[in-house]
Amino acid sequence: MSDQNSDVTALLTTYSAAAYAKDVDLFMTSYADDVRVFDLWGSWLITGAATWRESIAGWFGSLGDERVIVDFEDIEIAVGGDLAALNGLVQYSAESTSGERLRQMTNRITWTLARRNGAWLITHEHTSAPVDEATGKVILSHSTAPR
Repeated sequence: MSDQNSDVTALLTTYSAAAYAKDVDLFMTSYADDVRVFDLWGSWLITGAATWRESIAGWFGSLGDERVIVDFEDIEIAVGGDLAALNGLVQYSAESTSGERLRQMTNRITWTLARRNGAWLITHEHTSAPVDEATGKVILSHSTAPR
């Protein structure tokens, strides 16, 4: 793996660690001030780090005593100069205080990144899940998705 890809991959580690710790400040260190987010929940578009921070604080606050384990898989990274793109799958699993996995969901994720002041920052995030054509319901597990 190239050094540039390793630098981008480090964002995945920060994202996962911050989500597990419910650390809004650490989570937001990966995002540019002018980030645009197309999230799966609630809003059509979230513009700017301040608004995204509010959304993340709400998510972490809604977890109560539970933690969220974030696992990435099938990640592809393309780097060109000071721009990069990342896409893959991200699985979110709720964990009880005793360490039991309670529920999980899988999303597709795409990040557009820019190197600013020597650090990679997420400038655009898009999460999605496919919709079952027969039922119109979102499919939140790629293991049960029709192929």
